[in-house]
Amino acid sequence: MNNYQDSEEIDSIGIVGAGDAGLFAALALEKGLEDVDVFIVDDFSEPVPQVGKSTLRYVLTFLHDRLEISQPRLLEEVKLAFKTTVYLEDWCGQEFHSPLGKPIPTVQQADLSPAIEPTVHQETLTKTNEAVFDEFYYRYHEDEFTTLYNELAETPGKSPMVIDPQNISNIQKGLPDAAYHFDATGLNQFLRTICAERGIELIDDRLTEIEIADGQIDRLESEDSTYEADLYVDASGFRRLLMSELDNPLQEFDLPVDSAVVATTDIDMSDVTSATVVTSGDAGWFWQIDTIELRDLGYVYSSDHISDEDALTEFIETRDEPIDPDEVRQYRFDSGVLETPWKGNCVAIGNAVGFVEPLQSTALTTSARLADRLAMFLGMHGRVNHQGVRDLYNETTHATWEEVYDFVSLYYKYNSGTTPFWEDAREVHPEPIQHVETYRASGFCAPETRAGLTRTRTDLNNYYLYYLVLHGLGVESPFYENLEHEPDPAVLERIEEYTDSVFDRLDDCLSYDEVYGVFHPGFKT
Repeated sequence: MNNYQDSEEIDSIGIVGAGDAGLFAALALEKGLEDVDVFIVDDFSEPVPQVGKSTLRYVLTFLHDRLEISQPRLLEEVKLAFKTTVYLEDWCGQEFHSPLGKPIPTVQQADLSPAIEPTVHQETLTKTNEAVFDEFYYRYHEDEFTTLYNELAETPGKSPMVIDPQNISNIQKGLPDAAYHFDATGLNQFLRTICAERGIELIDDRLTEIEIADGQIDRLESEDSTYEADLYVDASGFRRLLMSELDNPLQEFDLPVDSAVVATTDIDMSDVTSATVVTSGDAGWFWQIDTIELRDLGYVYSSDHISDEDALTEFIETRDEPIDPDEVRQYRFDSGVLETPWKGNCVAIGNAVGFVEPLQSTALTTSARLADRLAMFLGMHGRVNHQGVRDLYNETTHATWEEVYDFVSLYYKYNSGTTPFWEDAREVHPEPIQHVETYRASGFCAPETRAGLTRTRTDLNNYYLYYLVLHGLGVESPFYENLEHEPDPAVLERIEEYTDSVFDRLDDCLSYDEVYGVFHPGFKT
C-alpha cells in the first residue's frame, strides 16, 4: 500500500491519460525536476479526439523555450499552420479581430521626442504615455485597426514566415506573436515521440480500478498490472477518472453553450487561413481551423435552444464544403473548474481540471501554462507535496480559468443577436467584469495600473485585447464618447505610417507553398 503523507517528497509521478495535456505535463515535469520517474498510462487503442487544435502565443513559449523543442523540427514533423488572430468574420453582424499579439499601441512617446530618462514608476498620464492616450482615442473614434495580424488573417495562403535577407536559406517567423494550428493526431504523435526520447515511459494499458485509501489515490489497477506513484496526475479529460473518485465537484461557469458538432475536410495549401475564423449561428457559433492538409469545422451550440438534429442541419447548410453527416462527431461539455485542482496526492490538468467553451482556444494553451506552473512550483519547493504548494497550484489554476471565463463572457454578454439564444446569452456572468468597468470609466489609457492589478498575472489574454474586443462588440466607453480631444498630429502621422507599412510587410510574408517547399520538399496537398 502506498501510504501517502503530507510533506512527502515526490520521486515518482504517474499520469493517467496520453492526450496532449498529459504529454505536456509529462514533458514539463521531466524537464523541470531532477531524478523523478515520470510515466504515463493510457489505452493507446483509443483514438485521439479529432478536434483541431487552435492555440495562443504561450504555447510557443512552452514548446520552444520551456521544453526546448526546436521550431524547425516541429515544422518538419508536424504539418501545422499558423494563427495570427481569432477572426470574428460575423459575430451577430459585427466584424472584428481578436489578435494574438499587442498590435496597439503602435506609437510611443519615445518615437516622437528625444528619449526621456526614467525616474520613478508612473501609473498616471505623463508625457511618456500621452502618445498612447492619443492613439487609443483616435482609434476608438476612427475605427482604424489595420495590422499585419488582421491582414494575414484575411489573406488565404499567406503565412507569417519571412526570409532572412542576410541568409536566404533561413526562414523565420516575421510576426512575433503568431501561434499555431495543429491537427490533433499530428501533434499527439509528435509529443509521444519526444516523451519516448526523453525517457518518459508510455504504458499502453487500460485501467480497470482506482484504489482509494483514506481519501487518497492508493494505486491504479489494470487486468494484469498495478501502478503506484508518489503523485498522480489526472489527465483523462472530461472523464476525470481519478478526480471522480475523490469527491471533487466541478464549479460551473455561467456560459450558454454545452455542445458541439465537428467535421474535417481536405484543403489546398493556397486556401489555408492563418486565423481561427468564427461566425455566429442561430444557437451558437461556427469555427474554422486550418492546417496544411485539413480544415477543421465545428458548430458550438446550446442544446437548450436547438436539437442535435437541427444543429447538424444548420451546420451542414452553413458551410460551402461538402460535409458527410455520417462523418460528423458530436461532443457534450461542461464549462467550469474543479473545486480543488490538486487534492491530496492527485493533481488534475487539461480538461480534467477545467474547461471554458472553445471560442478563444484556451484549452491547449491553459494545459501548457498549468503544466509549466506545476513543474515550477514543485521545483521551487523541493519536490514536496505540501498543503502550501497545493494551495499555490489551486489558486493559480482558479485564477487562470476565471480570467478566461471573464474574457469569453464578453462575447455573449455584449452580443447584438436577435434569436432567443442570443437574447438569453446576454444574461451570462452577472458579476461586474473589472476590465469592462475600467474601459467605460477611463478608457484604456492606464495599462500599467490595471495590468498590475490582474490577480496573479495569470492572464492568457493581452490587456489591450479587452479594448479591441469591447470596441468590436460595439460597447461604448463614456470616457471616450464624452471627451473632446485633438490628438497630436505627430501621433496621427505615425499611425498612418504604420498602417501603410503593413501592406509592404504582407508582401514579404511567404506563402504556405513556399514555407513547406523548404521544410517538406515536394510536399503537395
